[in-house]
Amino acid sequence: MPTYSDEGIVLRRIDYGEADRILTVLTLEHGKIGVIARGVRKSQSRLASRTDLFTRSRMQLARGRGELDVLTQAETVAATPLRSDARRAACASLCAELTDRVLESHHADPEIYALVASALAACADPERDPRAAIVWFARRMVDRLGYAPQLLSCVSCERRLPEDVAWFSAPGGGLLCARCAPGDPEATACTVRVIKVLRAAADGDEVLWLRLRLDAATLETLERIVESELAHHLDRRLRSIDVLRAIEGRGAVRVPVD
Repeated sequence: MPTYSDEGIVLRRIDYGEADRILTVLTLEHGKIGVIARGVRKSQSRLASRTDLFTRSRMQLARGRGELDVLTQAETVAATPLRSDARRAACASLCAELTDRVLESHHADPEIYALVASALAACADPERDPRAAIVWFARRMVDRLGYAPQLLSCVSCERRLPEDVAWFSAPGGGLLCARCAPGDPEATACTVRVIKVLRAAADGDEVLWLRLRLDAATLETLERIVESELAHHLDRRLRSIDVLRAIEGRGAVRVPVD
């Protein structure tokens, strides 16, 4: 079988047979692929730790006869130690699940690969709040889907928004002014601070984003906005969101899905 080498991040894995695992891997040069890791669940397997969830490895792969390529070797490039922190692990799972849902197979995108790697590293960084990482990551992925929100003018009446409270409507595709907000009872109220942060995220300047100091109230509002967008634009709710909310002791945000 022809072989090739690529760097990859394990997004998802399921046990298969007595000792194998099937992996969903985001690779740098070949995009999202399916991989079978034979014998990886055996106690003596050297590949076990190198195929953990969210681990970034340099992989040697063989072309399979079906849809799955075969993992033959792997060397860890960067591990993401999250087992001892359920909240951070749930945030990383959200990033991985969203990546898996949004990306098509076999379409390489080095920019997205770097974005995913950076998001997973941020989720594991004890110096950073993982909620800020998933808000940034989700915003970038929603934009990639082609659903960048309107943040400067009201999406309903198209009037320029004053520097005042506005309401974010996922079905509407952006912010609503006070006059139009009653048209969407599920819209999320946004302070001027939240609006400025949303606009900073829309600019795509990660350096600026990392400099922002996001208080708890701002983060919670941003999370609600991201959740409402994902629920609206994806065909079903991400399971990782409900896991994260359960860990945090908060209920799931109820948002109608088309």
